[in-house]
Amino acid sequence: MMILNFHGVRGSHPVADREMMKYGGGTVCVEIVKTNKNGIKVPIIIDGGSGLIKYGYSLAKSLFAGEYSKTFPLLFTHIHPDHLEGFNFFLPVYFGFCTLHIMGMESPQWDTDVMLRNRMTAPVFPIEYRDLKSRRIYRSLVDGTVVYIDQNGEPQDKTGDPLFEIRVMQAFTSSHPQQGALYFRINDPEDGSSIACIWDIESHPGGDVRVINFAKGADVMIHDTQYTEEEYADDEMPVQGFGHSTYTMAVENAKKAEVKNLIAFHYNPRHNDHFLDKIKRKHSRHSFGFYMSYEGLSLTLDKGKLAKNSDLNLKFAK
Repeated sequence: MMILNFHGVRGSHPVADREMMKYGGGTVCVEIVKTNKNGIKVPIIIDGGSGLIKYGYSLAKSLFAGEYSKTFPLLFTHIHPDHLEGFNFFLPVYFGFCTLHIMGMESPQWDTDVMLRNRMTAPVFPIEYRDLKSRRIYRSLVDGTVVYIDQNGEPQDKTGDPLFEIRVMQAFTSSHPQQGALYFRINDPEDGSSIACIWDIESHPGGDVRVINFAKGADVMIHDTQYTEEEYADDEMPVQGFGHSTYTMAVENAKKAEVKNLIAFHYNPRHNDHFLDKIKRKHSRHSFGFYMSYEGLSLTLDKGKLAKNSDLNLKFAK
């Protein structure tokens, strides 16, 4: 059984607006959690947008109480600012008892690890990366990589009793400029459930063959939905080539991949709650389950069946 929690759902940049309180204004951060054999919650975190900040603060009491893993596999799809900006303020990076396994794409210029270091270099930030108390281990990921997360939250190439299996697909500049992005399929070895994480991708009308094959039969697909069809076709404000998909592209990929549930994600920062509510009504009837993600949305995936939990009540714990 995997718990899927959304801590940030916006793309491009954070927004603070009273008309965007329902879906939230924090940038992308998704958490997938399982409980290990010792009753400890072990997370995988995908992307470190501003949604990572409040999530980190909310962990404090659970970390000190020993209820939550002190080891964090942190996957980055790519190194654009809306996927990194929460890292500097993620509370566990300042705790000496925490270990972060940072995993991201190789780059001809800067790997993810180098980018995080550069964002915490004087005079840009008051605390340097090298002075953080946590233990940080970097691993680069490429197309076809398979990583297992063991009962303690440690990444392994092979393990006899994994909590998670992570499969990696890499797409290049045509999908998300300038250097492409990584997409992840998170599998539960215990019950066979799977979550395909497909955002920061510019798909194709009629579907993206690689995405369809990668996500085939997944129980959940979280897909980039930054634009409407009208925005994508607008000749006054061209967005084709910006590296993002429309709602129709997401639906086409979900249908052809035969996924059970599609979750819209990575929202345009100009789309307010009223606008997103209209989109939700438009896509309420499909052959698969359709969800609009929002900050605090929590879902349980158990043996292929998806169910909504009570909303998360994340607080800046003292």
